[in-house]
Amino acid sequence: MHVVLYLPEAFYSAIASTFVETLLAINGVRGETAFSFEFVSSNSHACSKSGIIYPVKSRPSRKMDVLVLLTGVGLNVMESVCALEEETERAKSLVLLAKRQGALIAATCGASYILAKLGLLNGRNATISWWLGKEVKKRFPRVKWEPARIVIRDGSLYTTGAAFAGLELISKLVIDLGFAKEERQVRKLMVLPPARESQDPYEVPGLEESTSFEKHLRRLAQRNLVDLDLSFLAAKLNTSPRTLSRRFVDELQLTPGKWIQEQRLEAARVLLESTKLSVSEICFRVGYQDVASFGRLFARATGLTPGEFRKELRPTSR
Repeated sequence: MHVVLYLPEAFYSAIASTFVETLLAINGVRGETAFSFEFVSSNSHACSKSGIIYPVKSRPSRKMDVLVLLTGVGLNVMESVCALEEETERAKSLVLLAKRQGALIAATCGASYILAKLGLLNGRNATISWWLGKEVKKRFPRVKWEPARIVIRDGSLYTTGAAFAGLELISKLVIDLGFAKEERQVRKLMVLPPARESQDPYEVPGLEESTSFEKHLRRLAQRNLVDLDLSFLAAKLNTSPRTLSRRFVDELQLTPGKWIQEQRLEAARVLLESTKLSVSEICFRVGYQDVASFGRLFARATGLTPGEFRKELRPTSR
């Protein structure tokens, strides 16, 4: 099984190294070479964000069974998009070669953008670094984006969330390739953390804001979650509910109801992480009246119940 790791202009060395060290560990557990690997890059010297230089080839030396695309996007959305546009052109021939060879293709961090740009994700479910979620939904509406998810497989394509979601990708890939027993052994030997399912616990509130309109809305929402509805916002902004509703769709590509729901759930996530308030207290504070309904809504949005969400961020000491 031959694995090719594509190294872009900048990437996280921890993910690149952990990936190949896991493959080598599986070889060691089995006592035979189940996996071979090599690094490929459009740069003659692939240098990680931390300055580590990796030995690379310009093209794979043999047929690919798995292609893993690494990226190392920053938190500035537009700078990341510009970098990913350039990286798409550099990686295009390699990705299309892997597709022709029938290889599994896995995109880490922001590399899902590359697959979407090349049209490979149209009609498919996919995830990406959480702060790029809104931007890719606007740019690639034919993709079924689920940016809350850590890792998604749809056919021969794998996509993951931000940087260290690559750990979940490594495990899922080797399990899907038939090495579940070895994966369990290696996970114990390398003391890898338990698999996660959601990026939601790691989001930074407000980081995705893109317009002064949304910033103004968020300031109003943060102080008035209990009273928050379309009429309240329209009155505060001196406009009609109908006009404001159109502006939501035009500028944010969201209905007012959906946006209000997002603000309440975001506030709930912050309270679950930063306070010891009970789930019912948090429910009422963010503007919901029924705890059971709030719990179901929270679980649909994040993939975790409020209790599970809090436990993932604040695990019980052993």
